[in-house]
Amino acid sequence: MRYTTAGFLLLLPAALTAQGTPMKMDHGQMTMPAPMTQHAKDQVAAAKRAAADLDTPEKARAAGYRPRFGDVPLQGEHWTNPLLVLKGQFDIDHPPMLMFAPIGGEQKLLGVAYAYSVKTGDPMPDGFDGAAMWHEHPALSLPGARLVMTHVWFVDSPNGVFAHDNPTLAFMERGLGYPPDGWLDGATVRKLALTLQLAQRPSPGASRAISGPRNDSLLAVFARERAEVDSMVPPLEAARKAGNRAAYKTMAVKIGGKSGEIIETVKQVPVDPAARALLSKLIDEALGDHDH
Repeated sequence: MRYTTAGFLLLLPAALTAQGTPMKMDHGQMTMPAPMTQHAKDQVAAAKRAAADLDTPEKARAAGYRPRFGDVPLQGEHWTNPLLVLKGQFDIDHPPMLMFAPIGGEQKLLGVAYAYSVKTGDPMPDGFDGAAMWHEHPALSLPGARLVMTHVWFVDSPNGVFAHDNPTLAFMERGLGYPPDGWLDGATVRKLALTLQLAQRPSPGASRAISGPRNDSLLAVFARERAEVDSMVPPLEAARKAGNRAAYKTMAVKIGGKSGEIIETVKQVPVDPAARALLSKLIDEALGDHDH
């Protein structure tokens, strides 16, 4: 079975083939966002206006967007318009990607992403003023090109509007309150949020990037890991509501400590070695699961 349809093929017509080596990226540390200039604020407002008529999956599909990759933890599901990605030039009025996530039983538009294929060696596209940072996805890049991207969140984001990850999504999706200010450090919040979302994902290895047989025994392990995390969520939320900071932190650390375990289980689910390698590559690049 071939798996060459992964990577950027998910963004572009089927005649193209993806390749690339993951770049070391650290999304694990949450930092205070840089102050936004007024021009950047105006640009974000323009991005919101541009996406206002694309705020449901039905509207997105009618406009040429299609869902890719499944619901990525801390990022939502990316709906992509390949023609806009290939354009390679920043156009605030036409975001190449829309980010949806299930909130209250409905898919909600929580942000957009400006993602472009640019030739290797070319400068980054013009973008948001000052505060935005482009990041790259080598595993999704075409030969001789780079895939560069910046997110724009329309909901609260502790790392700022342009952050790569948004841990708020984990709490919104589960209907939980966000950790009170000062209760947890940024790294602990991210691990907690990541585990909460990983435990909601139903069937690892079955994304649009991976097809083929899966290891049923590991799927059973994953199901037990999910159940264990789910069992810890009620006491976590109870501690928050009771204002018990110590109990909340203890439970948050315990839940967050399960993230690595779940990720390693998920990586091994595909039976085919090439599929396992590909899934591992995509997970490492998407989640920053690597040595810092």
